[in-house]
Amino acid sequence: MATVPDLDPIQIAFAEAIREFKSKLKNDQLYAEILKTKSIDEVYDATDALQAEQAKQGRLRHLSKIKPFLEGLQGYADTIDTFVQVKPDVLALIWGPIKLLIQWAASLTQSIDALVNTAAEIGELLPEFKLMAAMFGNNEQVKLVLVLFFQDILDFYAVALKFFGLPHWRVMFEALWPSQKEKIKIVMDHIGRHTNLMRNKVRLEHLREEYEHRQRAFDHFEATQKSNLRQEYNIIKTDISPRFYDAELYRIRGQVCTGTGNWLRQASDFKKWLNGDDDSTRILWLCGIPGAGKTHLAAMAINFAISTRTTFAFLSHANSTSTTALSVVHSLIFQLTSDDEGLQAILCGSNRENLKNSLDVAIGFLQTLLNSTGLVSIIIDGVDEIDICEREKLLNKLCETSTICKKTLLLISSRAEHDISAILGQISSTIRVDTHNAASIQIFVDDWAQTWFSAHDFLRQDKSEIEGLLAPLSLKAKGMFLYAKVMLRSIEELDNLDEIRNELRVLPKDLDEAYGRLFEKIDRKSEIIKKKCRLILGWISCSPTPLTLLELEQALVVAISDTSRVSSPLNFVRLCGPIIEVVGDNIQFVHFTVKE
Repeated sequence: MATVPDLDPIQIAFAEAIREFKSKLKNDQLYAEILKTKSIDEVYDATDALQAEQAKQGRLRHLSKIKPFLEGLQGYADTIDTFVQVKPDVLALIWGPIKLLIQWAASLTQSIDALVNTAAEIGELLPEFKLMAAMFGNNEQVKLVLVLFFQDILDFYAVALKFFGLPHWRVMFEALWPSQKEKIKIVMDHIGRHTNLMRNKVRLEHLREEYEHRQRAFDHFEATQKSNLRQEYNIIKTDISPRFYDAELYRIRGQVCTGTGNWLRQASDFKKWLNGDDDSTRILWLCGIPGAGKTHLAAMAINFAISTRTTFAFLSHANSTSTTALSVVHSLIFQLTSDDEGLQAILCGSNRENLKNSLDVAIGFLQTLLNSTGLVSIIIDGVDEIDICEREKLLNKLCETSTICKKTLLLISSRAEHDISAILGQISSTIRVDTHNAASIQIFVDDWAQTWFSAHDFLRQDKSEIEGLLAPLSLKAKGMFLYAKVMLRSIEELDNLDEIRNELRVLPKDLDEAYGRLFEKIDRKSEIIKKKCRLILGWISCSPTPLTLLELEQALVVAISDTSRVSSPLNFVRLCGPIIEVVGDNIQFVHFTVKE
């Protein structure tokens, strides 16, 4: 019976080193390209061609400095070919990566200099492989040391290939190369230790210690680098103190009825925008009348854009005094970098002077980050609700960014104000929201009515009459969710059919008339209630920042009764009607059009 030959432990060790390198590379196409280079002659051909090209451009670099490294590799390749008889892939992995690295790095003067200087330093550390192998070639422990050198060479290549394989590495070379050089220094330390092993009597325990030391050194470096990066990033983040809009997104998503807004996903302009292939559709503008549901559609667009990295902002009249173009850009920067160590390294490694106080500097950082990652969607809602000067600066800078950063999609949701139209009108695809959402408003009305009826025990014929009164509401809204919302909330607390008839039998012709009815109700209240309502509306209107419920209760008690003691919490919405709403701990107008 034929016997299976024992596997050569040296060959197994080389195969494991190759497997580890390939797993670090995570790119089968690149690995296949590396294997195409079989000898040092092909590397010299590449350097000769590069020098000839650089001579024509008048920027000849000293590529001769890399010669000691290549000669060291040649000695190593000859040695393992003679004493170990390795597979061709091993030799290809010695020559292929350095050829590619030279070709990649040559596009930037600083990068080719850095690569050549680093390779030269490593070359000085490599031992005289042929001489040592001639002395100790038959020693199995020395052969295992040769495996360690192979791992060292591949470790250097893995670090460099990963860096030069990054998209747009040229724009962040100065920021990121120093940390890569620190990692390469660990490899250089290993080469020095392994050279000493070859020069001294090697025992098996020495080899085991070196394998363990190599892994510990890399693990320690990675952990330390991550810890230092996270600490520095958090310091920058604390100093800038960006605003995030996740709480707003969560609240808005909770208000969306199932089925509303699905028309947007099917809209051809939205599909083209989300696809991101056509430069002419990378800016999309959702515009429409006040209260048309643009904010909710923006939240749904975030859901639909889940295949891309998405950054967003929900701007509001309630925070208009503290919202600037710079604060929005800061938010986008830190949304992009919050879970991406690569982008954090760019931020931390760059010159951050004036990042905190200069819109131009901040937008430059944002553009660098966007050019260093894949497809990104930027979705901004409520631009029309902030200061006109700030929104013009913000829109101009974001449109400029969309032009410079080819993998950036921009979606703006706002009213068609004159200044916004002047900026976006000619460069964006436009979807008019209020002409598409009649069906969504009907879904909203039906959903609200079903919930309301379930909480009230109306007689069957009364329920049927109320359903008839509600039937024309979605059509009367003329594309305005807010109109339907105000009218529905005006009957929310009612349980008398006559009162409901009075509210719904003759619907207001528009939103202004609906508001007018609510103000008339306030005027018909008793003098003390009317005074409270006017004070509440006045304070909400005049406060530069949203008021909390406790603040408003305290102010009202002092104004009405000249005391600081609140006997019982007030239901402000029941008092003033559906023109105000409670959001978290704050009270505000249901829409900025109430104030207008």
